[in-house]
Amino acid sequence: MTSKFTPRTRWIIINRDSDANGTPICQWCGGAVRIDWGEYSIQHRRARGMGGSRLKDTGQPQNGVLVHGSATTGCHSEIERNPTKAAERGFRVAQYKNPAAIPIVTWDGRQLTLTVGGEAIPAERRDG
Repeated sequence: MTSKFTPRTRWIIINRDSDANGTPICQWCGGAVRIDWGEYSIQHRRARGMGGSRLKDTGQPQNGVLVHGSATTGCHSEIERNPTKAAERGFRVAQYKNPAAIPIVTWDGRQLTLTVGGEAIPAERRDG
């Protein structure tokens, strides 16, 4: 299993992270995303590392989130530069954790669990 997102998985994530009209939405800031090379990226929530990852879920939908830019531009860059905030919102997941078990907090405050099947479902609130 590859740690990169396959073209099919990329489209699953883009469709999941689109609004009701089919417009792809950056889950970090809420802005519309142009699906052109260099205009968007899929953030690996649990990093794949320099040499890739042997963990089978690294390239699966629950480990990816649609964002603006690249690792050095846009919202993706902001996530990389602010690891604490990114972790608090579920956009960064520790290597020893399962991304499907860690909800994300989207731009509009929704808490969503991302599934292996490519769905985003409301997460159970964990107060306290």
